[in-house]
This record gives sequence, C-alpha cells and structure tokens, in this order.
Amino acid sequence: MSIGREPSNLLAIDDASVAPRHCVIEGSGTEYWVRHLGNGAGTFVNALPVEERALRHGDEVRIGDCLFLFLLHEGETPPGLRLEQELERLAEENRHLLAESSLEHNMVGESPAMRAVFQFISRAAPTDSTVLISGESGTGKELVARAIHRNSPRAAKAFVAINCAALTETLLESELFGHERGSFTGAIAQKRGKLEMADGGTIFLDEVGETAPAVQAKLLRVLEEHEFERVGGVRTIQVNLRVLAATNTDLAEAVRRGAFRQDLYYRLNVVSITLPPLRERQHDILPLAHHFAAKYAQRAGRQVAGISPTAQRLLTGYHWPGNIRELENAIERAVVLGSAELILAADLPEALRTGDAVAGPAEANYHDAVKEARRLAVLRAIEQAGGRYNEAARLLGLHPNNLHRLIRNLDLREAVKKLARQGALE
Repeated sequence: MSIGREPSNLLAIDDASVAPRHCVIEGSGTEYWVRHLGNGAGTFVNALPVEERALRHGDEVRIGDCLFLFLLHEGETPPGLRLEQELERLAEENRHLLAESSLEHNMVGESPAMRAVFQFISRAAPTDSTVLISGESGTGKELVARAIHRNSPRAAKAFVAINCAALTETLLESELFGHERGSFTGAIAQKRGKLEMADGGTIFLDEVGETAPAVQAKLLRVLEEHEFERVGGVRTIQVNLRVLAATNTDLAEAVRRGAFRQDLYYRLNVVSITLPPLRERQHDILPLAHHFAAKYAQRAGRQVAGISPTAQRLLTGYHWPGNIRELENAIERAVVLGSAELILAADLPEALRTGDAVAGPAEANYHDAVKEARRLAVLRAIEQAGGRYNEAARLLGLHPNNLHRLIRNLDLREAVKKLARQGALE
C-alpha cells in the first residue's frame, strides 16, 4: 500500500507535510513492514525515525504531521483497559529502541533478527562478562564483538583481535602470550603478546574452537586468574581485560567429542548469542546491498545510482551460503566490472544469475528439478535451431554470450556439440 500526497497513492493524504510518495506498507497475514521512500519529513514508528521497520498491532505511525494507529484486525481498537498496557508496551519498546539507536556499530539491518542482535549488544556491552558469539562464517561475528567493545566502559582502550584458526599451535601461543628472548629458535628478542596489548581493553578470540588443548589450558587460566607467563618465561603477568570469543562450530558438540575443554567452554559461554544467517534476514539483503554499492562506488570513484529490479530479484532469491561476506564480494564485483548507472543482473556473479546457490536438504529436489528443466529447454532450442547458437539464443530470449555461459554451467558442451554436428549433417 503506497502512502503519499499524490492521488495515485492507495492512501492519499492531502497534507503539505506529506511527500508525494512518502512511504509504503508491505506484507501479508501477520507480518507487515513500513518502508520510507526517502522523501518528506520522514516516517516515524512509535516516535522513532525509520527507513524500514516491522509493524506490530498497536504501533503508532507518523507520516509528516499525520498520526495513524496500525491495527492488524480491521475495526478492532484496543479496549480502554488494554490501552494502558499497550502504551506501556510501546514505552518499553521505545526504551529499547532508544538504547539501540544510541549504539555505535557498523552493522546494517532492520529485520527482527537484527533488532534482537542490537538489543543483545545494548544489554551485554555495559557489563564485563565474557561473551561467546556463534554463527556461520560471514555473518558478522567480529562486527558484533567490535560493537560490544565500542559501547562498553573499555571503549577508550585497545580492541585486539586474533584468528585462532590462522596460526599453528606454536605461533598462536607466541602471539597470544608473547615470548622471552631465546625461548625458541628465532626468538631474538622479547615480544609482548596480544593479551598484554589488550590490557585494560578487550581481546577477541576468533574461531576459538580451533585452539589446541595446550593453548586452551593457558586460556582457562587467563579467564579464571587474569594471569599468565610468556613462552619461555617465569614471571607471572597480570592483565585486566575482557574476553570476547567467536566460533562457527558447535562447541558443545566439540566438548562431547573431547575436542574442546568443558571447563573452558563454560568459562567462555557466560553470555552467548548465535547470529542469524543472511538467508533468515531477507529484509536486510537489499539494504546491505545498497550499503555495499555506495561503499565500493566511492572507492572506485564512479557513480552508482542503485540496483536494477532484475538484479534485486536475483539478490533476494539467492540462498547466500557465504552470508554477508559473499554478498559484499558480489556487490564489489558488480561495482568494479559494471559500467551502467545501475547495477545490472549481468554484473552479478554467475552463481546468482544461474541460481546455483548451495541448497539445503529441503531445497535439493527443487533445485535439481529446475536445473533439469533448464537443461531440457537449452537442448530443445539448440535442436530446433539446427545447432546454430545465435538462433537458439533468439528462441530462448538470451544473448548468445549468456547462452554460452549457461551451456558451460549446465555441463552441456558435449551434448550441444553432438546436436550441432547432427544439424550440420542435415
């Protein structure tokens, strides 16, 4: 439902404070969203400005100077007895939203899943508790860790990150705890470790599930006693720091397998959150894509006005097995290789254009059926065209270059060569 001052809107409001096309409300059933169109004095939900926001029964929506009450059930007005409860709920939500709006972070998203993440950060940041951040690769675990640090009392101190999976056991131990001169071959000078560098601030242990048992034992001591010795050292070093850890593996299962210390797991898992994969944040895909498009357009020194409707459909229809990191890479590629003012479908990676997302078990049969249907359509067009690529592309409504790419992705080269030879013989 479009809302604005123009008569063409489904809800036309004859008020100067309302833009010609002010906002839209989309959804069905019990799930609805309001999206501001970037014009006028803004769109507000429960007195807070929004770009895109889920609506709930009883929400107050202000469009320009006009105030509306959003009701899921037509004709149902909250009874007077419930009105106070509704106002209390809205006031509580406003408090949470104001806390979220004051957060300093580099994350993009307005979906319910991301609002839950922001609420978690607003509650966890002021404390000094250890936080375990779980989630698939590319979901933004380090961004959450940095946001917790930036909104904590330790924000003025150092934030030190280390990837535990990127180093061997010996190197990781040296990087974390430091070493004394002569403690091993090549140790020509004393070196401070990451733990010392993070003293007073926060240390972020990325992929903590990949640490070796010996390192796990030393980390446990840091968490319990806030002290350690450098490699090859005998002097105990005291540190005052907060530990944030992240993993893309199931640490509880690793404990059951004996691959991770149970006592360390309990020390890390004081406060925990699991970040949602991008496929569960459909409403955030396009805002993220626009954010990355603006970011890389500025870096590349070119103008990108937006994303074409076809490209948007491809972005929202893809499974995103690599999550936000894959989306960011796809948009960067489109900005670098594209030449039009809009990001076009042809600028996106082949996996998006051909639908070759990594499907889950429930989607496997569907994707196999679609792939087979595409194979048959291409082969039928090649056969009807007598093996002539340009004619087959015309029958399919494709550019010849796209047909060549499709044949390669569907592994049809041998079958097409056979049909082409048959056409030449005829």
